[in-house]
Amino acid sequence: MNEKIYIYGINAISEVLNNKSDQLIEVLLDNNVSNNRILKLIDIIQKKSINLRRISTQEIEQITGTSKNQGIAATIKRPAILDSKSALNFIKTIQNPLILILDGLQDPRNVGACMRTANASGVDLIVFPRSRKITMTPIVSKVSSGASALIQIAEIPNLVRFLNELKKIGLWICGTSEIAETKHWELDYNLPLAIILGSEGKGMRSLTVKHCDYLVSIPMIGEVKSLNVSVVAGVVLYEVLRQRSS
Repeated sequence: MNEKIYIYGINAISEVLNNKSDQLIEVLLDNNVSNNRILKLIDIIQKKSINLRRISTQEIEQITGTSKNQGIAATIKRPAILDSKSALNFIKTIQNPLILILDGLQDPRNVGACMRTANASGVDLIVFPRSRKITMTPIVSKVSSGASALIQIAEIPNLVRFLNELKKIGLWICGTSEIAETKHWELDYNLPLAIILGSEGKGMRSLTVKHCDYLVSIPMIGEVKSLNVSVVAGVVLYEVLRQRSS
């Protein structure tokens, strides 16, 4: 079942408009906003015969939950979120799959940034614990530049059980950890793979760590000893892309 969600911001809506315009139900435009970027979007929206409705500034702020919405929002049909069984079946259809697992992230901006990087670097599926409804928020779509509507998502009730099922179908599990001795570039990523990023501050849960086949770290030589989780996603995923593209 497809779920209707809101996205907002020029970049987010442009990405969906250019790549998945069939998912757009309606575009909402602030009556008080008009600039060249908005006018170009309106032209594309009208050419694609997508419903365009003008609303007040107050209405669009209520819908998006922020005044920083650039005067444009949209209702879209997001691809159905997969459960454990359908996620495993989906993965089986992919040659050399790359899965990103976000183990308990709390900040929607971090989630959105990870989604954006995942989409850009060729991740096939993003997995969340089912208890987190953070994937539903408009700010995630905004920060992800629409990637939350473009990439396949799964919500899993039991992550440890899911990791074991991934291993049964041939995937290797790689976790990121500040204390891992293996540097992130030292691992061979040319294999069916799931990469796990832990929550802000705490990292991966201990039970998740125990089910990893590999742990990798990103070396840091300055005084700061930790990186934002979305930065970690970018560093590791682009090393995967580099190796797989070689």
